[in-house]
Amino acid sequence: MADGVAILEGTTTWCTQCKAIKPFVDQMVQKYPDARFYQYDTEQAEDIAQELGVNVMPSFHIFKDGDVMQSVTGAKGAALEKAIKENYDGKVVDA
Repeated sequence: MADGVAILEGTTTWCTQCKAIKPFVDQMVQKYPDARFYQYDTEQAEDIAQELGVNVMPSFHIFKDGDVMQSVTGAKGAALEKAIKENYDGKVVDA
């Protein structure tokens, strides 16, 4: 991951909590436009999931300048936004 903040979400097609938190993640994409949001299927990219120690989905890893700063597991919107805020230096767009 390059400079700035990136959020990497590990998910699967059958993950109900992943589907439940999707609208919240979509809001975060709009609210934090200078952050980069990525999603990957943990079953398709098992090597990435294993390297990051993913065993619960959804699993969010917050990177800053290429380093993992925090992780949030499960559909915990407040915890996810808190982790983003703690690492984000860009513009915030309130809807």
